[in-house]
Amino acid sequence: MKRKRIIYFLLCIAAVVLASFKGGPITYSILFGVLLVTPVSLIYLLIVYFFFKLYQVLGTKHITAYEPIPYYFVLQNEYLLNFCHISVSTYSTFSYIDEMQQDNLKDMAKSKPKALHKKTDFTKTYELLPGENVRYDTTMICRYRGDYHVGIKHITIVDFFRLFKITYRVPEPLNAVVLPRVIKLETLKSVPEMVIATYKENPRLSSDFDAQTRDYMPGDPLKGIHWKSTAKTGKLKSRITYGEQRQGISIFLDTKRISDDEYVFIPVENKCLEIVLALTNYFANYSVPTSLVYSQFEPRTAKCSAAYEMESFLNTVSAMKFRSDEEAAVTLDILMAGSVFKDCMIAFLVITGADAELNKRLYELSTFGINIVVYLVGVHPNVQDIMELANVRVIPVYPEDDLAKVL
Repeated sequence: MKRKRIIYFLLCIAAVVLASFKGGPITYSILFGVLLVTPVSLIYLLIVYFFFKLYQVLGTKHITAYEPIPYYFVLQNEYLLNFCHISVSTYSTFSYIDEMQQDNLKDMAKSKPKALHKKTDFTKTYELLPGENVRYDTTMICRYRGDYHVGIKHITIVDFFRLFKITYRVPEPLNAVVLPRVIKLETLKSVPEMVIATYKENPRLSSDFDAQTRDYMPGDPLKGIHWKSTAKTGKLKSRITYGEQRQGISIFLDTKRISDDEYVFIPVENKCLEIVLALTNYFANYSVPTSLVYSQFEPRTAKCSAAYEMESFLNTVSAMKFRSDEEAAVTLDILMAGSVFKDCMIAFLVITGADAELNKRLYELSTFGINIVVYLVGVHPNVQDIMELANVRVIPVYPEDDLAKVL
């Protein structure tokens, strides 16, 4: 197009010079003909702009990340002229609609997140005869949990001389509300195998008794009554089982938004939720109770102890909000005062950054005598930001990582 503009500009100069030095009806006709190209082209662009129609539809409102959903768009020429060059460009950072975009996605994963939307828009060009329409049926895959635009992003109209173009955003873009996916893990590599195997297979967790005692509760087995403590206190006392000492898994999710740029925070937040769901689903399959603790203006807890509870747990996780004013250290400080970490077997921390205050809470948490795994999620996660502790393992996680390999 640039070359054609240069040629047209030179023709205009030549026509003006010719008319100035030679004159005559033929010369002036050439001059006016050349100069009329500009207004005619612009009028044509305006006609196409007003009479070109776009329709696009998503096949479902319930969308899960990486789950193909039906999608189509229709381009309609509602005028008597031929629309010679119409290009549609799609949102393709957070979603893609066909195999061609999927190929571009591989290169995108290696790029910086802030540059993704500048490099990956997929464009397709059409020509429409008067009254003609074109329908493009395909499937769409949304890559991240969140609320964002999908489908066609903007339209480019070019005149028949290829001199001028109009590019404009779709006035009513499609908006998708996407739920995070649940990744099924065969093994959990980030946790010592002996710890998991002991919890899953040791029958003493619900049958053998420790020397510690608690008040007797209706339903406790009579053989578990500690008669010496009962005689001393005058109240029935039951021995605490090993399973009662260290029960289940605790997961802390940092809900702090790390950036105002959606091309940064959407992939990171999505990966945090995928980690939480993958861990919970893994332990739920073994009927290991899991407690998720997070902050939504105040500390909250979501629990899951069996596979049939995953759907409800997924809905809770999907509704979480990340905010820039959340502080992981403050939330941890409140939670550590309770029993959510003291009574668990393993504590997982899914965080997006670390500072001196968070390291201080992490050190205090390590004194509880439990195994701790920290997943540091970010575009450039730096494990050196977290202090080294004997019973703490830190694992960096990138937005495009395969959790089946990382976890």
